[in-house]
Amino acid sequence: MLRAWMMRLLAGTVLLGTAGPAAIEAAVYKCVDADGSVRFQETTCDGMAPGGQTAQVLRQGWPAGGKHIFWQATGRLHKIYLLGSLHFGIDSMYPLPPVITDALASSDALVVEANVAAIPPVELAAKIARSGLYQDGTRLKDVLGTSNWRALSNLSRTAGVSEDELDRQKPWLASMTLVSSALQQLGYSPDLGVDLKLMNDVPSRIPIVELESADFQFDLFNRMSEQDQVAMLLQTMNQIRDAERNFSDLLGAWMRGDAENLERLIAEGFDTTLQGRSLYNLMIRDRNAAMVASISRLRRHYDVLFVVVGAGHMVGEDGIVARMKALGYKIEQL
Repeated sequence: MLRAWMMRLLAGTVLLGTAGPAAIEAAVYKCVDADGSVRFQETTCDGMAPGGQTAQVLRQGWPAGGKHIFWQATGRLHKIYLLGSLHFGIDSMYPLPPVITDALASSDALVVEANVAAIPPVELAAKIARSGLYQDGTRLKDVLGTSNWRALSNLSRTAGVSEDELDRQKPWLASMTLVSSALQQLGYSPDLGVDLKLMNDVPSRIPIVELESADFQFDLFNRMSEQDQVAMLLQTMNQIRDAERNFSDLLGAWMRGDAENLERLIAEGFDTTLQGRSLYNLMIRDRNAAMVASISRLRRHYDVLFVVVGAGHMVGEDGIVARMKALGYKIEQL
């Protein structure tokens, strides 16, 4: 289920990585310098590649002349670009290939899940607190029970997450906090996520339009039962040490434009159990349907749209690309 939670960072909400309430304390970052040597340091990698398998992915770079997790959907009178995003990134991912940046420059609007760049950090942190922290005096240690809380406390120290902060969080937020912290310790940054980078860099003449909102995304998590939230937190705790391998697999498929492999990784991230299917429907399938409906409304106002959402929303039979094709668009992967 860790890969499923990584899918939340890859394929879903952009908000938690951007302004999560738990800070990394006394973290040690694993970095790789220009000659491939691994270095452990207490400060961020500052443009150096994260270590291990991810470093191998990055050394390969963007494939020359290859495809990307990027499509052009052409209608009778309008055009829609569809870019799958990673919500965490590193300097080595930039600049994005010209086929992507040129398409954005020619567009009439940038369409995102939620316009994080427009939300003041203090306001966003307050939204997270209202949605993800217990407001009635409940403590996570009481929800988890003694043995599970002891395991989480031990893990929090190695993950660089404050035990006191976790104790105030609902299980879904604690799961996200662990994954976010693990990725940041590996050298990834939410500030270098593709969608946020585009929001910050888009020319001022191009408006940014939301498909969802911060409040909508937080409500998704709170609609999950406490039992399901706890189960996901426990799965995250069991598998957090595989964070680097899991994310490097996702990063590799994304940089190669390997939509088929990306779809497979997403499918593996959601259990075949009823719980996993329910999560998939809530977080992926139902949102995809709503996003496509919103995109269809927006194209009445803009001739050329540039849509960037989590990459997991683009692929598969329930994905936005397949849904646009079913609506009669001519689809081309770029």
